Amino acid sequence: MFRRVPPFLIFPLFLLSCGESGRLFTSENGPCSLVTVAEAQEALGEPVLEGILTDPTTCLFKAQRHENNVVTVQVDEPAGKDQRAWFNKERLRRDSRLIAGLGEGAVRVDSPTLSRLTFLHRDVLVTVIVASTKQKHLSESVTRLSLAAASHSGATSTTSLPHTVSNLTPKDGASPHPVSRPTPVMLSQTRPGPSDAQSGPQKAPALDPTHLVGTWHSRLTQGTTQHDMLLIIKPNLAWSLSSMMQFDGVLNAEAGLWSLERANTFKGLGWKGTYRKKTANSFSSTGSVQATWSRLTPDQDPTLVPTELWKLRRDATSVPVFQIKTVDPDLVGQWEATGTYAGGSAAFVWGIKPSAATDLLIVESLRGTVQTKNNLLQLQPIKKQKGQRVSIVALYDHGLTTTDGKNTLRWSKLSPELTEDHQL
Repeated sequence: MFRRVPPFLIFPLFLLSCGESGRLFTSENGPCSLVTVAEAQEALGEPVLEGILTDPTTCLFKAQRHENNVVTVQVDEPAGKDQRAWFNKERLRRDSRLIAGLGEGAVRVDSPTLSRLTFLHRDVLVTVIVASTKQKHLSESVTRLSLAAASHSGATSTTSLPHTVSNLTPKDGASPHPVSRPTPVMLSQTRPGPSDAQSGPQKAPALDPTHLVGTWHSRLTQGTTQHDMLLIIKPNLAWSLSSMMQFDGVLNAEAGLWSLERANTFKGLGWKGTYRKKTANSFSSTGSVQATWSRLTPDQDPTLVPTELWKLRRDATSVPVFQIKTVDPDLVGQWEATGTYAGGSAAFVWGIKPSAATDLLIVESLRGTVQTKNNLLQLQPIKKQKGQRVSIVALYDHGLTTTDGKNTLRWSKLSPELTEDHQL
């Protein structure tokens, strides 16, 4: 009937950007000054020519024997709104890789013959591209070269790379810029931060997990299905994540058979099964939803749904006049249950009206703890689920942004007043 969106597991890499400004490059020390011939040669694994400034923002280091193998260094100074928007989109691409500890944020995109890495330093975007049909370690080469460019520009660069063997042959070694076998690299540079407060994302001197403590909300819409997400991080750094999906439509339930059709969808796209009444306040269902239901009183909130999510629900849809359904009077009311459906285990709240209008809320939950790994904060689930990875790519004063490569979510922090007194 509809696609299940699993609760997002958040394995965050924090890339916090900074608003400090100031020109870094001039015509005398432009993009060609960020990379030496020896460094470009090491990246390509073959001798290269001196850098050529093709325009004030772009420098090329071409291989001597294969002109299509080239190192490109580009500088956008200052980075305007369009460049920053492009940079943020690059960081959220499904095929991109976030690089921690390089400038105020860095992202790398790899392909078989080209790797591109862009990092932000103050208000400047620096892009390093290594294109080669010979080099077998393009992603590592462009990362190493970007670390060198960051070092020359004075940008913060703190990361390490494994040992690799140069691709240079003995014949290539006759180059006036011989390439040594790289050793593990560890670059650590610091610079003073901005003296005054800046708007927008700010680079913190250290990643403090307590900044994540609180209640966060996000919303994802797929077609006509809405998913409300609630992330609660406690002071002890334990977290819980709940995802609520609202399935509204019309219900047909009589003689032990039930079927639920989503409003505004083609006939046949629905759920169905059997039901059996146990008492006046309970019944069981099979089929698309397998659960044992307990009746809620009219003024009773469900116990299986976080209060904040319950306040975000919508009223049941009205039934179109051309859809005439029959509902067993004993099923009219509001019910809750835990059980299973096509997506796995979940908690359910089912509101059934005499008119046959119905709301089925499906709530899935995950729990975990905040952990530090390789100097990065991660929200580690207690039970891992294959293939799920959501990174925090930005942390702001009042919100954060996450992506799993397919969906990008902007989270807002809920204030105590909103979570207690108001329906959002």
